[in-house]
Amino acid sequence: MVKIAHISDLHFGRTNEAALAALIASLDEERPDLTVITGDLTQSGRRREYREAAAFLETLSGRFLAVPGNHDAPVYNLALRFWKPWARYEKHVGDAAIQCVSAGPVSIIGVNSARRAQPRLDWSRGRLPKPVVEASAALARQENDAGRQVMLALHHPVAPGPGKAGEEIVRNGEYALRRFAENGVSAILTGHVHVAAAAPLASTGGRILSIQAGTAVSTRERGEQASFGILHVDKDQILLTTRRFAGAAFTAEPAQAFVNAGGVWSRAQG
Repeated sequence: MVKIAHISDLHFGRTNEAALAALIASLDEERPDLTVITGDLTQSGRRREYREAAAFLETLSGRFLAVPGNHDAPVYNLALRFWKPWARYEKHVGDAAIQCVSAGPVSIIGVNSARRAQPRLDWSRGRLPKPVVEASAALARQENDAGRQVMLALHHPVAPGPGKAGEEIVRNGEYALRRFAENGVSAILTGHVHVAAAAPLASTGGRILSIQAGTAVSTRERGEQASFGILHVDKDQILLTTRRFAGAAFTAEPAQAFVNAGGVWSRAQG
């Protein structure tokens, strides 16, 4: 199995330092094959926040794939937000465009669902333009045809979930899910909501498994303690263990197992 650490919503600038130290220690102990970070590495896209994020990334023992979140475009520097929204992100973190990383039989496609601005008051909500969906779907088909299990990583949820933020699903989400399911995407990793959750998506007939990470080290908790996920992935099974911050360390909750039979995910019993 491939071991993947799924962390999200670090919000450097609003950091619980004890949780950060515990996260670094836990990831060092876990030694995942790949760490996937689903956005909001910073609180406001400030330079000092990005320097803190970059210092954290240096502590990771293996490869990582990160995608931007809505907080990663500069909040207070509107000129930079409109003209070069991902300049600081790309300097300190990595590519903000579509990317793909493979680990054994698994491929993770990173997609940017955050936008510099939108024709609505709440810019924090995500959007997947149709050309981005089609490019991601084509890449997913290519990886699926090569015999790999394909997972997507983006910041915003693609289906309704818990909490107020869980209602803020990405625009074009229904269209995106249909195209992703048609092209072999088996799971989608997201953040934004600060609540950990996992379940097959009914809107895809169970063909796509939604895995949502909580906030890893931020003080911006929404009713539950900081957490991150460890996924053990093979072709037809995903074993998910949520690790929850308990004051001094991240402790493991009971694992959740999901099995894929005939292209449809279900939660394993017992």
